[in-house]
Amino acid sequence: MVVNESGISHGIGHGIGHGVDHGIGQLDFSAYLKDLAAFIAMESVSDHAQGNAAVVTFLQQRLAAIGFEVEIHGAEQTDQPLIIARRVKNTGPVLVMYNHYDVEAIAESEQWLSEPFTLTARDERLWARGIADNKAVLLARLAVLEARIEQGKPLPDLVWLIQGEEEVGSPVAHELMPDILGSLKAFICLEETGYVRDGVPLIFYRAPTGEAASGLAADEWLSSLNSALYAGAGRYENRTLSKFGPCPMVSNLPVGAMYLGFGPNDYQARIHRDNESMSETLLQQYLCVFDGFLDWTISTLTHTGTCTGTGNECVA
Repeated sequence: MVVNESGISHGIGHGIGHGVDHGIGQLDFSAYLKDLAAFIAMESVSDHAQGNAAVVTFLQQRLAAIGFEVEIHGAEQTDQPLIIARRVKNTGPVLVMYNHYDVEAIAESEQWLSEPFTLTARDERLWARGIADNKAVLLARLAVLEARIEQGKPLPDLVWLIQGEEEVGSPVAHELMPDILGSLKAFICLEETGYVRDGVPLIFYRAPTGEAASGLAADEWLSSLNSALYAGAGRYENRTLSKFGPCPMVSNLPVGAMYLGFGPNDYQARIHRDNESMSETLLQQYLCVFDGFLDWTISTLTHTGTCTGTGNECVA
């Protein structure tokens, strides 16, 4: 249940995506928030076996229901294993996404204005531990994938890496991801989230090493992406997302893959601190922006001759 302290509306509004019209408007944001509240309530912190098991089961079931082949790695080593979900029809380039389901434990010194594992709506923001790092975006991506499949919209070939130990150094992911990522013909490696600064969406990027899978130069990619997602209003930053330790995806980016990061966090998020939060408006926008990103990915692969889309496939 979402505790609503300020009467926030839960409809997908107009103007989402900075003027770009994306087709995910049928997604029920109230249903998404209900799922998010349940997801937040699963206390996926270190040394909380029950909370982590609940999250892994939740994700495994939801991903399998929409056609992903789901593998669990490292369960013999940790209560926070790595999830690898594949929805790949062909042998061509794939979109790689990275997220994590674990959250920072609550420190004794923290002073929350609401229960940290109860999703609370207040002052046009959503408050909870893990809302900004990284559960809201993880679940938003899942919700958009589910909605697209329900609406008959295509998806690119996709490998989703969802780890559970980012807040404790990522030992399993650092062990396994070099081989996993090295085996993929990755087109894009999509970061867990990104930021909006003073109303301007940021697009983090790293140009591919070697020959890009799409054959496009980095500036062509970025211009096309910015137009598709933000009607050109985004700002590029040639860097990776700042984190509290080495990222197992960033450390092992495949040759030829573009690193990208964009998302709904702002500089009021207070990640790893009490009263962590996210703008409800930016989160609603992100649902549409991510939907547009999937359209852009398919279009880019198709128009560069890398693949063509038929139904839910991206055929090389």
